Amino acid sequence: MASGGVAEMVLFIAALLVAASVAGTLTSEVTRLGDAISERSLDVAGDVRADTEIISDPGAEVYNASGGENVTVYVRNTGSSALRAEPSTFDVLLDGTYRTNVSVSLVGDATGWGQGEVVELRVHAPGLETGDHRLKLVVRSDEEVLRFRV
Repeated sequence: MASGGVAEMVLFIAALLVAASVAGTLTSEVTRLGDAISERSLDVAGDVRADTEIISDPGAEVYNASGGENVTVYVRNTGSSALRAEPSTFDVLLDGTYRTNVSVSLVGDATGWGQGEVVELRVHAPGLETGDHRLKLVVRSDEEVLRFRV
């Protein structure tokens, strides 16, 4: 008779151990999920604060306007955070081809590319043929497209 009580006690203790380990595992996984969501929300908040607009007139001459076989466009920082006025800030695609020969310079008296400031972006594109073209700029997750004609 005493052996039945001991067996029940052993099963009860085993059940408590299993329940405690499951609860511990769930708690640690929920904590890791919460941390991952927090990190992602910071990344998204940074992307939301980064916003740009191409302000060049697509009807004006953007190709070879200043010589050197460049596509020259003006880009305004319309977001709430300052951005670096460097070629590495931009991902540039010209007619679907990724371009790395890019130069960036601040326009006017700007000392940095803050909100409302404009940069001149030059994409070296030798031998661009006559016709319609498409320039796509990506800054963080913000995408801007300019269609122009040569």
